[in-house]
Amino acid sequence: MLIGALMGTLTAGCAAGRAPSPDASPGVARQAIDPTANRERIRALWQARTRGGIPVEFCLGPGDLLAISVFRLTEMQGMRSRVSSTGMISLPLIGEVRAAGLTQDELAAEIARRLRAGYMRDPEVTIFVEQFASQQVSVTGAVAKPGLYPLSRDSRTLADMLSEAGGLGAAAGGRIQFYPSDGAACPQAAGGAQNRGSAARLGTGVPIDIDLNEDYQPPEENPLGLPVLGGDSLFVDSGQFAVAGWVEKPGAFPISPGLTAFGGISVAGGPSFAADVDKITLWRAEPDGTKKRVDVDFGAIEGGAQKDVTLQAGDVIKVPASPVRLPPYVLYWLLTNVIRVGAGVSLTAF
Repeated sequence: MLIGALMGTLTAGCAAGRAPSPDASPGVARQAIDPTANRERIRALWQARTRGGIPVEFCLGPGDLLAISVFRLTEMQGMRSRVSSTGMISLPLIGEVRAAGLTQDELAAEIARRLRAGYMRDPEVTIFVEQFASQQVSVTGAVAKPGLYPLSRDSRTLADMLSEAGGLGAAAGGRIQFYPSDGAACPQAAGGAQNRGSAARLGTGVPIDIDLNEDYQPPEENPLGLPVLGGDSLFVDSGQFAVAGWVEKPGAFPISPGLTAFGGISVAGGPSFAADVDKITLWRAEPDGTKKRVDVDFGAIEGGAQKDVTLQAGDVIKVPASPVRLPPYVLYWLLTNVIRVGAGVSLTAF
């Protein structure tokens, strides 16, 4: 009876100390997001910011660096010109031309029009935007180099911006909060918002939640491929996961990209002798505020028979005790702790 009472006390104590409620998720609380509305916003942005899969053109603005060439006109071969703070560029023969508020095609058409007025019959104008300094995107949170990044022709998507910021940091939690700017690609140009994506005005103040581990279907609608616009903001969540129950080192740990449930349990020192590795569960907070249970068969994963689960910030892994293994574990604990401590006290008394 003494051993039974000690087993009950020990089990209750371990349960209290090792197995918190699955509601006790670590990390920063996230605003509940409707998954359906979230996907609809992503789809609307794809429609607004692309035409046949090609990103809509940006408006030129102050600070943009342009490469300008006119075929068969020596004075304007391989020129570089930066848009001034007043929105102008200065060119040989024709002087100042307003660039701000136009797309590069519209600016090329304006330069050609002026050249036709007195210099060439049919000018062929080519403009290449080397840097959209007027179009900047904020990338903060768990990235290597947070900051403001100007767009370029080759860096125009969410994935490009993450790359510009040095990629995900070691503490990245696997989710991105994307705040789209409330504007179209080029609202000031002719035709403006009616022809250039007024539907892009989705900056409601509520972020679009992007799960880096989700298998988006169809793949070409993965939000990481979304074209970004000046004023957009990306915040990469950092976070922790928790391992509770019968592991060697229960507690909360910083999450890293690609970490799985198997790896998370290993970070916590692995299952203890008394653990029931066939009944491990993972509890995950869903965007709508509910909790999702995922069963994790540690042995099957270890043997390659079951696919591992990629962890997300806030996940809680619960490792229960095995009814078969717990009694011998308790006896072992008693022999190595209580009896040894009692013997030590007795020897000290003598």
